[in-house]
Amino acid sequence: MEFEWLSSRIADETMELVLVFNEHGNILYGNQTAAVKLEYDRDKLTKCRMAQIFRQDFPNTPDGFITFVKTSMKGVKEMTMYRSNNSCFSVNARIFPEDGADTYLLLAEDISAQKNMNMRIRELKEKESESNRARNEFTANVTHELRTPVNGIKGHVMELAEETTDPDQKKTLDIVLNCCDNMLTIINDILDFAKLESGKFVIDEKPFDFYEMMDRVIATHGAAVNKKELHMSVDIDEKIPRKLIGDELRLTQILNNLLSNAIKFTMVGYVNVAVGMTRRVNDEVELFFMVRDSGIGISQKEQDRLFQSFSQVDASITRRFGGTGLGLAITKQLVELMHGDIHVESEKGKGSAFSFSVKLKSEQVLDDKQSQVYVNWSEYMKEGEDQSVDRLMQFGEAENKAELKKRMDKLVLSIEMGAWDKAELLASTLKALIESGDDELKRRELRMEMAIRKANYEKSMDMYSKLKDAITQRIGDLWNSE
Repeated sequence: MEFEWLSSRIADETMELVLVFNEHGNILYGNQTAAVKLEYDRDKLTKCRMAQIFRQDFPNTPDGFITFVKTSMKGVKEMTMYRSNNSCFSVNARIFPEDGADTYLLLAEDISAQKNMNMRIRELKEKESESNRARNEFTANVTHELRTPVNGIKGHVMELAEETTDPDQKKTLDIVLNCCDNMLTIINDILDFAKLESGKFVIDEKPFDFYEMMDRVIATHGAAVNKKELHMSVDIDEKIPRKLIGDELRLTQILNNLLSNAIKFTMVGYVNVAVGMTRRVNDEVELFFMVRDSGIGISQKEQDRLFQSFSQVDASITRRFGGTGLGLAITKQLVELMHGDIHVESEKGKGSAFSFSVKLKSEQVLDDKQSQVYVNWSEYMKEGEDQSVDRLMQFGEAENKAELKKRMDKLVLSIEMGAWDKAELLASTLKALIESGDDELKRRELRMEMAIRKANYEKSMDMYSKLKDAITQRIGDLWNSE
């Protein structure tokens, strides 16, 4: 026999089942593995026929058997082998003919454990999928039910706020309204997330005016920008068509999410929005957006978790700024539904730049000669505006001095007017502007901030004067330098 290695220990020690049979289907040899797996004595195994071991695969007639072997058994084939007790298991089998002889070698690998594992995995995935569907449906139903009472509370509070003339009551009602708005934002985030996870979210493409949409987005955040005394700039490529077709509501949601984050995490400096057109072919328009800020920034390690569901860069962010951790996860999925992608470039303490692209349609269809691809727009935007966060935050630099003077002037005015919320916000931003100063300067700022929190006018004014004197001693008189 050509298969000389069968007489050595190699055949018995291999994990594969080895059978040698003739053209009539009679088994001539079986290794130890085959005997054990099939639960036969080796002598009895050689008295069996292949059709007895492979009841579902090999024909029982001699002519049919050899025809099947020669025509159908090419390469690896999944088959079923039967034990002596009539139980069975699955194998991957290969058959090799012996040159010059009417004998064949079969090598079979037991794959029953692998198949059982795969079946178990499929069952677990199906159960998980059912569980996720049930969870998402429950979440969607609950959020729908929650919106009704929150909107009811908000409506009644708005009516009371219009009727009341008492300043303290007015302030309390404004707080309740703010809480209702925050609750609705959270509810809407959870509802959107549930729809996205269940695959029920559909992009609604309709004609809209792009420039009017951008005006509304920027106006929405104007009050928050002014409240924190931030610098905001907007740069929109004039080549972008006015009339576009896409989901205006969801594009607005993406921009609002990125802008609200930029403003929320920026205490001092700027927020910049830039939009450019990177591609226009036939009726397709690809837009590139970038939202930059001079905020707290994100480390490289933290960026890996940024777009994950229910995740913020650390727990202190949630405690300090609030939020569900769903905003950027939803934003990423919405961008991808608009055939785009989203990226972030950031450094801890030096601000962030979020950029994303989306594909929309134009009402005007261009021919091939008019179609254009604009390259390196993202590179242009990186170089477009030189806003140095380092100089702004470096105590004693010209930019730092100008910002300090502006905020100190607004702070003393807020204290004198008794606008304690505004004064507290301004005081907290001074902390970032003197961060690179000495410890005594920081202590004076902290004492002033504590006095402002207690709405103590005399103490606040005293601490303000001492902080102003300390700043003057270190970097000169900012108020009489002109």
